[in-house]
Amino acid sequence: MAEVWRYFAHEDDFPDLDGDAACRRLGDALAIPTVDGPSRELTDWAAFDRLEGHLHASFPLTFAAATAERVDHSLLLTLPGSDPSLDPALFMGHVDVVPVVPGTEGDWTHGAFSGHVDGEYVWGRGALDMTDQVVGYFEAIEYALSHGWALRRTLLVTLGQDEETLQSGARRMGALLAGRGIRLAWLVDEGDYRIVDTGLYGAPGHHGMRVSLAEKGYADLRLTVRSHGGHSSNPFGGSSLATLGEAIARVARDPWPVELTELSRRTLEAVAAWVSQEPLASLVRSGEGEGTRDAIDRNADAIARLFLGSRELFPLVTTTVAPTMIEGGSKQANVLPQDMSAVVNFRMLPGVTCAAVVARVRELLADLPVEVELLAEVSSSPSQVSRSDGPGFRFLERVAARYFREPESEEPLKLIPAIVVGASDAQMYDRVCDSCLRFSPFVADDEEVERGVHGTDERITRRAYLQGVRFLIGLIREALL
Repeated sequence: MAEVWRYFAHEDDFPDLDGDAACRRLGDALAIPTVDGPSRELTDWAAFDRLEGHLHASFPLTFAAATAERVDHSLLLTLPGSDPSLDPALFMGHVDVVPVVPGTEGDWTHGAFSGHVDGEYVWGRGALDMTDQVVGYFEAIEYALSHGWALRRTLLVTLGQDEETLQSGARRMGALLAGRGIRLAWLVDEGDYRIVDTGLYGAPGHHGMRVSLAEKGYADLRLTVRSHGGHSSNPFGGSSLATLGEAIARVARDPWPVELTELSRRTLEAVAAWVSQEPLASLVRSGEGEGTRDAIDRNADAIARLFLGSRELFPLVTTTVAPTMIEGGSKQANVLPQDMSAVVNFRMLPGVTCAAVVARVRELLADLPVEVELLAEVSSSPSQVSRSDGPGFRFLERVAARYFREPESEEPLKLIPAIVVGASDAQMYDRVCDSCLRFSPFVADDEEVERGVHGTDERITRRAYLQGVRFLIGLIREALL
């Protein structure tokens, strides 16, 4: 039994939902290898066309009701609502998946692109990230249309082609909506796939689901040292490797400011009533004449330092620095290397831009002969911080309260505002939406997520997939009719 099943409620909703057929349709989608190639030219775009064809064939009512637009190899659907005065909502996702690591193909219980469906699981690359949620959108919309539900609010669906690499599809669709003057009421994108033990935040005995309202920035900096090389017996002036090593060490050891961001404060505010572990309990406990948020603000520096000492929480309170790649070393021990380079990855807190990272590193290395280059095509500053007090968040709360509950008390799981340390396509819609809600109702146990997302034997339980579909049907009924 999967641990997450304990938190499911009302699995008897929508009893005419054909679970076997829905799982087969997901399996058929997972069997199509929509893998981003190492470059645009080396990507098999025919696979993306086959997936679009599968969606057309599987969800005819949806495509009959929608206006479909191809944006390169991405897709934009518009399902018009009856009240044009209402800003549209958006279900968004990406159809690309990461490749299987060469040499590990045989490690899969079922082939990565088999789309195997058995009595418990649907298997395949994308079963969690995030073909399940993409196909789930269509299952929910098709169900609504087949039951004659009439949308009052217009619903858009966007499917990006390259979230795992360049994000060009989402970037173009976000720009397209902005150019048309469209303002979104709220959007839902992929989010955390886990149900979270709030003991992580000093509140053991309770559970929640994270709604990420922002994402850290992403910057890759290439450090390059140039040299003529030569014989290792005369390393006059040092070697390019030694200089590069010094540069990497300086950058990696340079401490960035520690800060309890606005979103981390909202996270603690959401669970503060449950926090019982010291010293955090005392730091969030309000004093006479103040509220919980006042106490968190008053003790923000101490809380941030506490988070900094936690493996799970430290990325939430500082810009992280990770040297990840090095190139150009000598092939022989007695030969000095010539030109060498390294890539250092930064994940920046809100307020820290790519330009600020470049400026800081250049200043740090000013006395070394090191070139510092931002790989701009894959880098982006942090997203804006979305609202947690708007109708979109409240819709998620109401629907999640029905379908995800504590098993003993039957209390609804808390939706916890959070920041995601990775990157998603949602930030490409910042200019047209102030409620970008990164949330997944398609949940899995921690070990499934850690092993399967971008790893081997990616899969989702049938029960979890169908519960996610029920959630989306409920969201349509709650928020769009």
